[in-house]
Amino acid sequence: MHFKSLFFNNNYKLRALWRILLFISALLILISPLILINNSYLQFTGAAIILVLGLYFNSKYLDKIDFSDYGLIFRRVTFSDFSVGILFGFLSVILMLLIGMYSEILVVSKIKSALNVPTLLLFGLKMFLVGVLEETFFRGYLFTNIYDGFKSKILNRKQALLIALVLSSIFFGLAHMNTNNSSTISIVFLTINGIVWCIPFIITKNLGLSIGLHTAWNFTQTLIGFTMSGNKATNSFYRIENNGFDLMTGGGYGPEAGILGLIGYSLMLFLSLIYIQLIRKK
Repeated sequence: MHFKSLFFNNNYKLRALWRILLFISALLILISPLILINNSYLQFTGAAIILVLGLYFNSKYLDKIDFSDYGLIFRRVTFSDFSVGILFGFLSVILMLLIGMYSEILVVSKIKSALNVPTLLLFGLKMFLVGVLEETFFRGYLFTNIYDGFKSKILNRKQALLIALVLSSIFFGLAHMNTNNSSTISIVFLTINGIVWCIPFIITKNLGLSIGLHTAWNFTQTLIGFTMSGNKATNSFYRIENNGFDLMTGGGYGPEAGILGLIGYSLMLFLSLIYIQLIRKK
């Protein structure tokens, strides 16, 4: 009886830890062949399709929940949330740029003014797919399962929610530890970033806003000229060079690992909460 309780809960449902390990293992096996494809757009598209289909079957046979509990809800409000998230993510990056320029911790010079629309659209698609993949996995799937795993007679709902919020965000930060110029500081700051993007999902039970924030955050940083998650911008409108302490600018990792990034995260969270509480239709 004790052996069985190690793997199953009182409802004869596989415990969250084993469900997570099984799903991630299956996901890695299914996604690994995509490495052979020499096209990042096809890789991201294939990974997104595999993840969503995997979650559909996972919801039925492992997690035994409604598929919509992962936040993938195809309704009008989702597209409204996504559009609002795009706007807030864009504004947050612009705020970082303005603060950096006027405080002179960034040196900004213009490179080009012409738009290459096809290239812009393709890059926007890639950032959208990245947003879908990371938000669906870390927020929709991982947070949901960790939260379910910690709900018990010992921990109340708020305690389990807080643990799931922090743990899923830590895993999000750790997932970026192999990116260029990563450090303990960048992982800590990206953990905070993960918390900011998880809160709208917790409140709305919908990933639309989080995916929009994530997509615009990545897209706008690169388009303007910021180094994003250690990746230097290419084909950007501006050349941005750091002229301040790394703690302020994020150094070689980009603003996500600095106080500038924290300011951007804070604005995204503030605007999202205002939107959810005062504007969004329930």
